[in-house]
Amino acid sequence: MHPIQFSHANGIPASTYSYLFQQLNSSEVNFVERMGHGNFPVNGSLNNLATELIHSLDQQKAESVIGLGHSSGAVATLLAASRRPELFSEIILIEPAFFSNWKRAMIRMATGLGLADRLGPTPKALKRRDRFPDLETARSYFLQRRLFQRFHPQCFEDYLTHGLKPSDHGGLELAFSKETEIEIFRSTQTYAPKNLRQLKGKMLFGETSDLFWKSDVAWWKRALPNFQLIPFPGGHLFPLEQPDKTAELINSLC
Repeated sequence: MHPIQFSHANGIPASTYSYLFQQLNSSEVNFVERMGHGNFPVNGSLNNLATELIHSLDQQKAESVIGLGHSSGAVATLLAASRRPELFSEIILIEPAFFSNWKRAMIRMATGLGLADRLGPTPKALKRRDRFPDLETARSYFLQRRLFQRFHPQCFEDYLTHGLKPSDHGGLELAFSKETEIEIFRSTQTYAPKNLRQLKGKMLFGETSDLFWKSDVAWWKRALPNFQLIPFPGGHLFPLEQPDKTAELINSLC
């Protein structure tokens, strides 16, 4: 299997997926640990995450990698492949936050009316706690959040390990900054790359996803005819909830 370049979902450092990576047949999985931080701020566009992904591949002098992405990371992979297709031998997108024309138009309208922070996951991100006095307090907090309750035990432990860091104010804080997470949610990709129909790959979607709707699946079938759409029995976070089965599926596709 070719080397894999992985791009994570919003707010979830790439190392949280370590258990999934261990199950993949590829001997090399590379990633940017926290996209949107450092030299490539989001600044209102997921194209900047794609630029960060391309920069990482250029720094590695990588060619013909398998681009694997989840959620906003899948969008970054899609945008990077549209700009630099020669970098990728294959792209596999998991629950990409890239929706039907109708839904994207609604998001643009809501943004124009100043309502974006009331829709989707942004309201929860705005209220998310980002500092904790100690690890056990953080563990208890996350275990009570619906988002984490179905995580595979090892993925949850990996999130605690890589999703928290010592705070300058004492205790711990989120390693993936709350401000960057909110900015990514506010920057949902609402315009399609010009050469979208020429791209090909695989798109995995959760059959019970609250993010990726049946109307989005139908649109992908029409708009991206060169993509193989593959359902998975799970929700939006199935790579972290069912990593073994997810890896088995990915291995069968490469």
